[in-house]
Amino acid sequence: MSLRLLHVLSSPHMGGAERVCLDLAKSQIASGHEVCILFMFTGAGSRHAEQEGIPFTVAASADVTSSCRSRRWKAVARELERAAGQLRPQLVHSHVPLTHLVCNRVLPRIPIPWIATIHGSWRQFAYAPQTFGRPYLRPLLLARHAFGDLIATRSAARIVAVADSVKRDLQSMGVRPRRIVTIHNGLEPPASVLSQSEARARLGLPADAILIGSMGYHAPVKGFDLLSRAFARVMPRHPHARLLIAGGDVLGNDRPRRGLERLIARLGIGGQVQLFAAQDPRAGFMSALDLFVVASRSEGMPLVLLEAMWHGKPSLVTSAGGCIEAARPGRESLVFQSRNIADLAANLEILLNDKALRESLGKAAWARASGYLTLSRCAHEYDGQYAEVLLS
Repeated sequence: MSLRLLHVLSSPHMGGAERVCLDLAKSQIASGHEVCILFMFTGAGSRHAEQEGIPFTVAASADVTSSCRSRRWKAVARELERAAGQLRPQLVHSHVPLTHLVCNRVLPRIPIPWIATIHGSWRQFAYAPQTFGRPYLRPLLLARHAFGDLIATRSAARIVAVADSVKRDLQSMGVRPRRIVTIHNGLEPPASVLSQSEARARLGLPADAILIGSMGYHAPVKGFDLLSRAFARVMPRHPHARLLIAGGDVLGNDRPRRGLERLIARLGIGGQVQLFAAQDPRAGFMSALDLFVVASRSEGMPLVLLEAMWHGKPSLVTSAGGCIEAARPGRESLVFQSRNIADLAANLEILLNDKALRESLGKAAWARASGYLTLSRCAHEYDGQYAEVLLS
């Protein structure tokens, strides 16, 4: 069944939710759906859509960036009404908190059924970039997003959680279980994979080092500070180990990155830690690694972990969120207790000491990625939800 679908995004930066949306749109177009993405703001997301040949439209009203909240809200609502009127979608798919709120306000009046994907737990907002150095903001942001998920999705025909852990957090705020389904993210296989030696040569990395990698935007939620502290504990026994952290700032906020740089200097590990700017995981960074770490304080279903698994990399992942649903404990990963630096260091030590274990976990990770964590499986499951919503 071919459908007319409208995806809605508001974030001007390119994060995991935006990448999932674009990948899903490409897959849906390839399978015969008529797809368009509405971006509330111009930015990295709309540039990527243009580069990848995905039909999109951008909010035309200057009021969407107004400093006046009521004017901004009215403008965003008008833009959604405009796009829905022009494109006449059979179903709208929203991906981020702001667009959930707008869809909840606008679409019941038209009416067009809509689906909301929740890409991460409301708990992650306790560690948003704006909380760096301002912990007093955490309770406010937690309450705002916890109740926001509940209120903003009231009129959604279906709520999709990217992990069972996200689903449980939604239920804890009063969302009825029968309204929520879990669809794990998926990725296409890399078009090409560099050999480890080629990747290291390209990035100027030592050929004989054990390279530990992590990737994500610079924010407290990603736990790069925890990983750096854990690495400082194991480094004296592993002089050939190196820690590589790749990631960009969020909307120009460089405070978390500068704080991480100061921490690395204070720990005295600068000679064995290298910070990279944001990387395309397929351009060599993943290929260069010996193991991948997700040290986040909260997670949904991180695409960088799926990328690492597609590259056949063993992983050490946080117990918080959906990482353990992708890279299962003892099968494709080792798991540490979230925010526990001692446990993170102990598991790093295990993987650094055991090459055979790294190889075994890496092979299993590739099998898991190619057998289950695929974009085609993910898109097929979304198609099933679309059909159910439209039939009901």
